[in-house]
Amino acid sequence: MPLTPADVHNVVFKKPPIGKRGYDEDEVDAFLDVVEAELARLIEENNDLRGSGAGGSGAREERPEPAPMTVAAPPPPPTQAPAAQVREDDAIRASRMLALATETAERHVNEAKAQADQMVGTAKSSSDRMMSEARAKSEQMVGEAKSRADAMLGDARTRADTMEREARAKATALAQDAERKHVEAMGSLEEKRASLERKVDELRTFEREYRTRLRSYLESHLRDLDSRGSAEPAFNSRQSQHVSA
Repeated sequence: MPLTPADVHNVVFKKPPIGKRGYDEDEVDAFLDVVEAELARLIEENNDLRGSGAGGSGAREERPEPAPMTVAAPPPPPTQAPAAQVREDDAIRASRMLALATETAERHVNEAKAQADQMVGTAKSSSDRMMSEARAKSEQMVGEAKSRADAMLGDARTRADTMEREARAKATALAQDAERKHVEAMGSLEEKRASLERKVDELRTFEREYRTRLRSYLESHLRDLDSRGSAEPAFNSRQSQHVSA
């Protein structure tokens, strides 16, 4: 398929895959190979045409000149002018195609560089934005975590203070209750002790009175016995006197 300047001018390369810069290298290389082959073909055709033109001139020089005639000379061979025109057109076409290819390559290179710079700038801006967002989010997360930690610490301290107050209140209540019970128990024991002491005193008083009464009773009986013992001998003596009489 012959290559025309329109093909070079209207060629469109695909965008490169993600992660690569510029156009697709394979397509660019293939297009340059086609341009190179076409230019080589045109140069070879131009050389062939030049060789054929030079051979025709030599052949004309080797032919003997005819005898002069009165008739008009024939017109020059019709192939010489078209061959020169073809060579000139091919040279102009080749130079234009080469210039157009160079211009297209430079334009594509500049576009690729601009696109690469734009992609780099966009990537840098996106990276900076992402870094800023990540830094802001990180600072926000750190602040929220610190606030939660402070809140949890404050809550824990409040609960600890509340539990300490409740424990102290319970301990105080238990101590007061124990002291009250101790006082009540000691009072009850004192009352029992006083009651027992009164009973002991009563028993001691009863013992003394009982001993006194028992002693009096025994002394009374002893006196009765003594009095009876002294009266009985006198009675016996009287009876003996009466019997003897």
